Amino acid sequence: MAAKYAPIQSFESKQLSVNLLDDPDNFYMHNRRYATSVILTFVYGRRVPVCIILSLISLTVGDCEEVRRVYGVLSRFVTFRRPGSFLVDTFPSLENFSLFNMISNWRQVGAEIHKKDAEVFLGFWNDMLKKVEDGTAPHSFGRDFVQSNYKSQGLEELDAAYTAYDLYGCL
Repeated sequence: MAAKYAPIQSFESKQLSVNLLDDPDNFYMHNRRYATSVILTFVYGRRVPVCIILSLISLTVGDCEEVRRVYGVLSRFVTFRRPGSFLVDTFPSLENFSLFNMISNWRQVGAEIHKKDAEVFLGFWNDMLKKVEDGTAPHSFGRDFVQSNYKSQGLEELDAAYTAYDLYGCL
């Protein structure tokens, strides 16, 4: 399977080389675009435009809604999901104390993050489902996963969307 996706890496590597030669001062952002584009293309068949790098440099992520959504999820992950972000992470037994739960917002924050992330995951997933149904889905992991009869494995739509999107953990 890896050989099927090698052209994506090869193409994006060449683009990365050009970007680095043209603008070496933005090494980090060029690599960030490269990683996002490789994974987005691999999972959903969508490439990140090269012009987006100017927006990444200004940290606004510009007009590329897909990149904005991806980095929104990653930002929430880094901010709220690291061990110790909430006292209950350090002392799990606090979960059972109603007084602690009244003064701590960890459950509410978790529910809000889940809602936002699920919206992103399902957005990409539903777009892929439509393209598979229309016959316009490009070769990608997402297309193959949709066609694999994932429901027969007991996966619901949100489970499938999370599974496909989990590849972004590589960023």
